[in-house]
Amino acid sequence: MNLKERLALIKSEKIKKNTLASKERNMPENWHNILPYVWTREIQGPIFIVPPFFYPCIIRPVHLSETEGNIDSEAPAFQIPADKIVFFDLETTGLSGGTGTLAFLSTTASFEGRNLVLSQVFLEDYPGERDFLSVVISQLSAGDCIASYNGATFDIPLLRSRCILNGIVMPARLHIDVLHDCRRFWGKILDSCSLASMERFVLNRTREFDIPGAAIPKVWLDYVKSDSLSENQKELMELVWQHNIMDVVSLARLFFHTESAYRDPYRAVIEDAVDPLGLVHRFCKLGRLEDAKSLLYMIYRNHEENGLSTEIMRRVHQYLAKLARKDKDWDLFSEVVLSMDDEYLYGCVAKAKLFEHRFKDEETALIWARKAHDLACNSNYSSTIERKDKGMGAQLSVIGSLDQRIARLERKIAKRKGVS
Repeated sequence: MNLKERLALIKSEKIKKNTLASKERNMPENWHNILPYVWTREIQGPIFIVPPFFYPCIIRPVHLSETEGNIDSEAPAFQIPADKIVFFDLETTGLSGGTGTLAFLSTTASFEGRNLVLSQVFLEDYPGERDFLSVVISQLSAGDCIASYNGATFDIPLLRSRCILNGIVMPARLHIDVLHDCRRFWGKILDSCSLASMERFVLNRTREFDIPGAAIPKVWLDYVKSDSLSENQKELMELVWQHNIMDVVSLARLFFHTESAYRDPYRAVIEDAVDPLGLVHRFCKLGRLEDAKSLLYMIYRNHEENGLSTEIMRRVHQYLAKLARKDKDWDLFSEVVLSMDDEYLYGCVAKAKLFEHRFKDEETALIWARKAHDLACNSNYSSTIERKDKGMGAQLSVIGSLDQRIARLERKIAKRKGVS
């Protein structure tokens, strides 16, 4: 029996019970009781300027179905119509994700033209879990791709385990976890990449009336235990519903920001404070080397007006020089190295190498090598050493390497002067 037939059968047999439950719970009028213990409602969300297609494969797709494999991070580029992406979030009875944890509220959203239309499914009590899950899965199946925030770690595994326990088959769908790109783009800037942090930093919004996520499980458990609801319980439950809606709206907005960063990377760096190296690393992993080089070059050329920090600009110089050398673009490589910060250890070493090997100017190379040596010996600069094992060992290793370079340059200079 398919879901539609089951809905019709149960509705005809249980209509009286459902009507009684509605009166006892005093649910808001916009909620509709479609199955025993299962309620739904539709809400009109904000209006977006929506492009016809998105390219979510560049954001890291995974399969909703466990049988299809977990991660396919380098899938070939393909386009998905905007109205075929379903955003979703669950509210659950706990954060542990164990077999005792279940979902009781789901909000999904999709685009209808420029409108973001949201649909909520609410589980009133435990016996309705199977029907609740069936409705949620049918909503997620309406799109070609689903998007969540931290869903790969929490929502999808929980949904999968509850479906297995209830004998429900989950179809294969591509899944975009927007948290992954948020960590790539802002992870080195912020202490936390929680949804609340992203709302404040990227979306520039703070929720005025909200319920803490940690308090939500108790609100629902108290709701289930109560035969009749107090006004306080009704208000708390309304806050839970609104919390879930705001999560999904923020998810959709963050999806726009992360996806558009791949379309217009320079704008994302300047306006959204995206870490340029995080985006460049992603471009390189996707094989978009020209896009990576173009972004770095644009930042490099407009450094006086982009307002980026000294630390970020040092990293931009370093990575652009690396790509220029890989392309054997020696003019650009030399230009970038020469423009590096004189107080930057990597830049001083790069200049020493450039003058020694490219320009055959040992005297100038020696000046930069000695400058780099002084910086490396200064404990304040140990953190600038680009090694995984940062610390005293790495610092000594760099100093030793510079000692050898300085000695070699001094020998070459002495030999040349002796010959002349």
